[in-house]
Amino acid sequence: MNSILDHIGPEHIHSDPFHYLTTSEALDPGYYEALAANFPDFSDHPGMETNNALIHMSGLHAFAGEIPVDPIWQDFMRVHYSTEFFQQIIGLLGDGVRQSHPNLEDRLGKRLEDLTVQPRHSEDMGADLWIDAQFAINTPVREATSVRCRHVDDPKKLFAGLFYMPMPDDDTVGGELEICRWREAPSFQSVFIQDHMVDLVDTVKYQANTLLVFINSPEAVHGVTVRQKTPRIRRYLNFIAEFREPIFDLQQYQDDSAPWALMMGGEKKR
Repeated sequence: MNSILDHIGPEHIHSDPFHYLTTSEALDPGYYEALAANFPDFSDHPGMETNNALIHMSGLHAFAGEIPVDPIWQDFMRVHYSTEFFQQIIGLLGDGVRQSHPNLEDRLGKRLEDLTVQPRHSEDMGADLWIDAQFAINTPVREATSVRCRHVDDPKKLFAGLFYMPMPDDDTVGGELEICRWREAPSFQSVFIQDHMVDLVDTVKYQANTLLVFINSPEAVHGVTVRQKTPRIRRYLNFIAEFREPIFDLQQYQDDSAPWALMMGGEKKR
């Protein structure tokens, strides 16, 4: 099937401080190199002038034709928008979902394995989950910043994944993903977390063919390290599965006692 999960084994799956899997050898090298060599060109996007900003576009553009995307991506996207790919994730991280959200299946009225999926930005067919596989970049850095400080994802998301595809000549310092553990009870300002409230547990390096997939929850604190000045873009794929409604409530953890300025970066769609 040539999925990014085909080479995942028990040694790649972690449950502390939250449930995630990671590998630095997701795809066969030849297949990875062919995809990376044909990553879509974002150079004409107007958002490229913004410092260290997120720009993304749906992988469905591989089929649409209005934006040039090499045909090699069609088979890849066909796999990663499929029910079979979703079932792969549940097969690997389903126990993690149940431990993170023990009442979820009762709320949904069905087993995780029976959930239906459909692409985001498509006609609503009534599926349980929207899934997406996005081409994503972070723009060149003129002032050293983090594109996304420590946070958890939107409570509608069941899982998220990142698949890194750096340019071959990119030796920029930073842009790695940090996995963190709460020191005490969770405390948020929106979805963001002040650094002193968590400890760093693991770092996923921004390097070729590296994959991270995690189950979203109030425990799933992560962020991107500061990226130093560089003319290089940061390239990756972003995988999402989200429900129509939140699966957990962050309101109970909100800290509104004092204002706090957060640098979360800019997000631009194509």
